[in-house]
Amino acid sequence: MSGHTTDEKMTTGNTTVDFFRFVIPSILGLLAISSAGIVDGIFVGNYVGATALAAVNLIVPLYSVFFGICVMMLVGGAVIAGKALGAGDIRTASNIFTKSLTVIVIFAVIVASLAFIFAGDIAVFLGARGETLPLTTGYIRVISPFMLFMGLAYVLSYFARIDNAPNFALVGLLITALTNIVLDALFIKWWGWGVNGAAFASGIAYTVGTLFLMLRYIGSGARIRLIKPYGSWFELFRAAYNGFSEFINEMSGGLIIFVINWILITEVGNAGVAAFTIVNYILWLSIMVGYGTAEALGPLVSVNFGARKPERIAQFMKLSIGLAIVVGLFFAGILQVYPEALASVFISSDETTTLGLTLSIIAVIWPAFLFNGINITLSGYFTGMHAATQSAMIAMSRSLVLPLVLIVIFWKVFGLQGAFFAIPVAEMLTFALSVVLFYRATPQVMVNRDMAINSPAVGKLNMC
Repeated sequence: MSGHTTDEKMTTGNTTVDFFRFVIPSILGLLAISSAGIVDGIFVGNYVGATALAAVNLIVPLYSVFFGICVMMLVGGAVIAGKALGAGDIRTASNIFTKSLTVIVIFAVIVASLAFIFAGDIAVFLGARGETLPLTTGYIRVISPFMLFMGLAYVLSYFARIDNAPNFALVGLLITALTNIVLDALFIKWWGWGVNGAAFASGIAYTVGTLFLMLRYIGSGARIRLIKPYGSWFELFRAAYNGFSEFINEMSGGLIIFVINWILITEVGNAGVAAFTIVNYILWLSIMVGYGTAEALGPLVSVNFGARKPERIAQFMKLSIGLAIVVGLFFAGILQVYPEALASVFISSDETTTLGLTLSIIAVIWPAFLFNGINITLSGYFTGMHAATQSAMIAMSRSLVLPLVLIVIFWKVFGLQGAFFAIPVAEMLTFALSVVLFYRATPQVMVNRDMAINSPAVGKLNMC
């Protein structure tokens, strides 16, 4: 009965209040969890140097592949769990949660073991050379044992939001972020542990955050709980297809960084990698706001989809697109007015070469901020509506196919600056695709289609 009351808050309450009740914790939570890498960059850049900053950035593709697969397994299952909760089926939601958690734990342990054993080989593959090779290798060896807690923190926080506890998830991720900041100051600034200190700080912070998030699932307020799993495990892997777009978003971001790092090492060396690291931190902040909006839409859209409430879904979409536009204008404006001040946060003033390269990249990449949030939000909408194909099309367009192709072409034709201009061009073209896909699959169209497929009459016809 209490479960039904909780779901009513998501399906009958004020849409604006519900939207911000989910979006604000989701955005702050993702900013908090992503701040681990950004804060590492600030401390490493200012207290260790540009070469160390480049070494940290070389590891980003490894993170991207790891989190990409975690998110793919998680989001697909979470959408099913959200729809089940909307229909009042708590047991199914708990079953999906248990299976998702189990799969993520097994995957994290395997990846962590391989990363620790082959740290040197992975560092070389990622582009580490000369001074950056021992730094990158050391970082991977230190962070790999903590990958289990990184995966767990993501699973526990995501399902807490599905279970109508966005503020609890936010607190857990804020604890993670604050712990990381304190430990970065201790390990890097005061104790001088360098890059390894950044890895220890992030790993310990994720461990502390995970332990806090576990409290949600042993308390009396949780509906989703660990249970003895039942039924076929293949349903989880089939559900992963619905999270494929999120995998593309995560993995492809690392792949793009890998390609750009390779171009920069070829053209200008470690100073170029450090410069792109700074720009990527700023870009990542904007993208995290988009992902935060998309993740908040997941529970709201999937639960209202299960409750057959297309008009509420449409209202949530208007709010989310409006937010994406405001955020995009804010970031683009800041980059145009205060580019040097932003870059100086990450490096000391005597790193003139790196600073100059950073400003030249910002000058061509800033239009991407106007479109990336809208594209990510529309991809999240399709995921929540179980429209995995459309979601994957947007994700692959903005973060994989178009950037990779355009980066290489523009680099060859226009030089180094052209490679960076390819990123906003890819976002603009994806925006056009996103608008077309949305107007062909509005909330009303999607709900009507789902009702037609799952109507009793259709069921009887199929049985015949």
